[in-house]
Amino acid sequence: MATTTQKTADVFFSRVNPTTGDTEWIMQDQEYDYHQEVSRSAYADMLHDDERNKKYYAAIREAVKIIHGRGEKAHVLDIGTGTGLLSMMAANAGAERVTACEAFLPIGNVARKIVKNNGFADIITVISKRSTELTVGPDGDMPFKANILATEVFDTELIGEGAIPTYKHAFETLLEDDCIAVPHSATIIAQVIESDKVSKWHKLQPIKLPNGNDIRPPADMETCPGAPSVHDFHLDELTCDQFQPITVPIEILHFPYCKGMVTEYGKNKVESLALRTGVAHAVFMWWTLQMDTKGEILLSMAPHWATSGSYESVQWRDHWLQAAYHLPQSVQVQRDDKVRVTGHHDEYSLWFDFQAENEKSIINEERPICNSQASIVWSRQRIGMLNDNTRLDKYSAVLSQIIKNNSVVLSISDCTLLPLVAAKLGAKKVFTLENRGGSNRVIDMMVHENNLKDVVKVITKSSEDITSEDLDNLKVDVLIGEPYFSNAILPWHSLCFWYARNKVDKFLADNVVIMPRKATMKAIVVEFDHLWKIRAPIGILEGFDVKPFDDLIQKSMSYSDREPEAHPLWEYPSRPLTQAFDLLKFDFTKPVTEGTLTTAGEVAMQSSGVCHGVVLWMEFELDNHTTVSTGLLQLPENFTDKLTWDPYTQQAVYFLTDNKTIDINSTQAKIDYSVCYDTKTGNIKFQFQLV
Repeated sequence: MATTTQKTADVFFSRVNPTTGDTEWIMQDQEYDYHQEVSRSAYADMLHDDERNKKYYAAIREAVKIIHGRGEKAHVLDIGTGTGLLSMMAANAGAERVTACEAFLPIGNVARKIVKNNGFADIITVISKRSTELTVGPDGDMPFKANILATEVFDTELIGEGAIPTYKHAFETLLEDDCIAVPHSATIIAQVIESDKVSKWHKLQPIKLPNGNDIRPPADMETCPGAPSVHDFHLDELTCDQFQPITVPIEILHFPYCKGMVTEYGKNKVESLALRTGVAHAVFMWWTLQMDTKGEILLSMAPHWATSGSYESVQWRDHWLQAAYHLPQSVQVQRDDKVRVTGHHDEYSLWFDFQAENEKSIINEERPICNSQASIVWSRQRIGMLNDNTRLDKYSAVLSQIIKNNSVVLSISDCTLLPLVAAKLGAKKVFTLENRGGSNRVIDMMVHENNLKDVVKVITKSSEDITSEDLDNLKVDVLIGEPYFSNAILPWHSLCFWYARNKVDKFLADNVVIMPRKATMKAIVVEFDHLWKIRAPIGILEGFDVKPFDDLIQKSMSYSDREPEAHPLWEYPSRPLTQAFDLLKFDFTKPVTEGTLTTAGEVAMQSSGVCHGVVLWMEFELDNHTTVSTGLLQLPENFTDKLTWDPYTQQAVYFLTDNKTIDINSTQAKIDYSVCYDTKTGNIKFQFQLV
């Protein structure tokens, strides 16, 4: 519940502090969310997509030329105009009238400024409505129907942002029967693959322990189709040894953008031959837009290995990615087997089926649904983390040293399997705190499946609410955590373990062993290949001045972006400009005391390049010899190597505003930094400055 003060127009609202775990009331300017939505929108990245811009422009010119060739005036409808770019392209190409709609009011207002500044105010009308709210007629938003539709309403899944109902309404209500749509059609491409790495994001696999007493998931988890949602990521960042193609790329679904041809539901089956003997785990998906009526202008989202181009030659974009659709069950195939790939869609989603020759599995006419809860409780990144053998081996090795047959263990992490590991390694009693409804049921299923119900007790309370009776009046001599918390976004939110340790302190034995023992907040200064573009100004775009958009984004960024941003950096190549350095250290063996932890210093630039930002992460010390990193997995051998990041967590990026190019041969550049951490509130303030 939120209340607003009349005097300051600030909003008070309650939240669970992700670091301390406490419920708190905070005061925030009522415009904060608005500015954050603007500053972190995908508009900037989209406008940096040079291939997209040029191919839209070429197709719009061609459409206007065709309409004029019919002896008609060109009336263009631009749905979701954003900055007004497509509208200005149409006007510059000779369209006599352009109607642009933009439902997001601040961007619509900016579009009007941009249109006016570029001299198109007499041709382009920007309307702050959804396209489905537009009216046609003498007193309507459009005096008559348009004969050209220029729009970009796509996401990674093509149809996930509502492209189908948007097109359907436009063709039925806002467009002439013989109108030209830009793009003219879209095609979904599917490629069936085998990948141990990708499969580890899908379902929990058996956990092998040093003593051979393994942990297995329940049968209904193994047969569950998993999460039905799209798994989008940059396929280009998978190396060729991390997957093997089972089929060639297949054109599986086609979406013509013509009146009467847009359907809410559809499917198509294509037969192919298996390229190799192996196990089909997933379907990689991307799409291609046919921009013009002749099919000469194509805009493809294909990863570089599915094109004739190199990694460097393929346009980078973050607003449209590729995706994996995990098959409900893996399928064994032999080389040259006849196989069938079936693609389905409804209004907003895609799904796929795959069958080998003579297989009698049932085709899923309806979208698969997780029936074990595991894929609902665990994100794909979390499933991948739980299946990470290198990470698991570290925890298991340390636990095998500290767990004794009389150990009483308390685990504090969300939906963690460490309690089962501790029990399998011989602990007398293990308690685990799981106060989120779905997660406690999943862990309970795992406990029962592995016959551990007499050893492992799931407590459905938070750390501040548990009682001695919950712990069977036993003293805890081993406190463990990964730590992992489902509401954590930034790396230091995992310090919630430290605060929980405070709340259970009275239940801990004097000689308690705590794992992890300590944590270090680490940092490194980097140059990104592309990620910097999401915060970079545009300036002049295809000959049009979009500075008012830059001004809006920069204003909102300075207003709302007071924290580093979380990004999965394994998808965003970067290289180091400095050594990794420590910022703050935290000792979990000691209770949290109120006060501030501060540090300040400088780090020398050791490589030339563009200084884009500082990456921050946490490293946990399990014992004297074992650490687990949520950031860098290994230090680079030299400063030209790309950094290797943990693929199952997000790192924090503090973007520097100047993006200065540094030449260490001509200047002694360095980064000055200061960090202040308030242990009472969990709030942290960073300052990084290039000098």
